[in-house]
Amino acid sequence: MELKLRQASGDAFQDLFSRLMARLHGDDFVRVRPFGSLGDKGCDGYLISDGKVFQCYGALGGDKGKVESLIEKMDEDFEKAKQKLPHIMKEWHMVHNIVDGLPVHAVEKLEALKKANPNLKFGFIGFEGFIERLFKLPKDDIENFVGPVVTNQDAVSMQLPELRDLVAAVAAAADAVTAGSKPIKPVPVDKLELNKLPGHWRSLIAGGWQNAHHVRDYIAKHHNPMLGETLAGAFQGRYQYLKAQLLEPAAIMYALYVMVTGPGESTPQRQVAAQALLAYLFESCDIFEDAPSEATA
Repeated sequence: MELKLRQASGDAFQDLFSRLMARLHGDDFVRVRPFGSLGDKGCDGYLISDGKVFQCYGALGGDKGKVESLIEKMDEDFEKAKQKLPHIMKEWHMVHNIVDGLPVHAVEKLEALKKANPNLKFGFIGFEGFIERLFKLPKDDIENFVGPVVTNQDAVSMQLPELRDLVAAVAAAADAVTAGSKPIKPVPVDKLELNKLPGHWRSLIAGGWQNAHHVRDYIAKHHNPMLGETLAGAFQGRYQYLKAQLLEPAAIMYALYVMVTGPGESTPQRQVAAQALLAYLFESCDIFEDAPSEATA
């Protein structure tokens, strides 16, 4: 679900939210879109039974971006709905895809709106809200919504052709081999905790460890003796670039995952191969930090 939220911004995010709500609530949820100069009156969706007005904020890459833009949008959208829809609005909710956590300024803004409008209810709907609503759906609907899900059978029978294709694509995209790559050394047992990765990304890495030896063997037997250094250089360079942008660990891991799989949905077999490759790189200390001083730099 995190991948879907990060990949959906703007209108695509509004459509993602609307499809989820329509599956969950049926005709009780009304999709809303602008009609020419009439606009949408500050409403991206409406739940009839509760009088809930929803306004969507789909940030690019699921990142909080400029705090001022988010606060400004909250102000403008609520005021528009308050003026145009006072006869139907009982609650106002800001729906967002900022999966790493909202800036405190947004919380302060929501509390200010509550205080100034005591007759209305307010709230945020983010990553946890999407998950809560998603798992209220029947199993088949969940899979149709989020795409193919990796099973235990997929994980224990990783397809080597998938790994080969992923490795080849990453190696081809690498500009050059990075000289003097960090030596491969035992991964510290607390590396997941040290880098403050959220639980779902820890599970992805941990799940890939069972197949990391396949990656190691593939690289060791490859006809190109520099393949390992090429991969290490590509990922180290990308990791350092993302870290320099002051991104959260989850956002960095997402970007590295997309670097492997490419954008859009992936088959379970491709997901398993991507997990294995990232787990191998994490274990060999090619990505993320293995010392407290580096992790907090």
